Amino acid sequence: MKLNQHAKQALDTLSEKHLAFTIAKATIEAELKNELIERLSSFKSERDIALRLADQAGVPRTQLGKAIGTTNYRTVQEILEVTEASTHSEDAPDGKWSLTQMPSGDYNLAIHSMGVGSVSGTATVKIESDDLLFVDGDEFVIPQIYRNGYLEQIIQGAR
Repeated sequence: MKLNQHAKQALDTLSEKHLAFTIAKATIEAELKNELIERLSSFKSERDIALRLADQAGVPRTQLGKAIGTTNYRTVQEILEVTEASTHSEDAPDGKWSLTQMPSGDYNLAIHSMGVGSVSGTATVKIESDDLLFVDGDEFVIPQIYRNGYLEQIIQGAR
């Protein structure tokens, strides 16, 4: 069917607008995907650290997978491999501690059965001038580290 001039212009305009829409949609989807990844990265890191800590506490890996909604053993293994490079932990006669660097530059400091009362907990800390600064979490973690003399080991673990 042959189109008149007015119909041809309308069709050309429709094609241009559709092309503009398609480009804008692809651009916005890419931007939103990047923003989603960025906004979720700290949550993912915290989840991954929690998985590592649960693994270190002796939780079977099948249960770890179920807790994060997967039956794929390899997923749990990959998370453990990724967090291994950023985690330093030590067993001591009076407890265990674990330090994991987070993407923000802060650290997740976890203690397990440490010192008098076998205290366990997790806190987010900053390390500045050879000192631990509390950011969030269990407020008793840092005093327990000082009481038990692990400050220097933890600072070294961060380096």
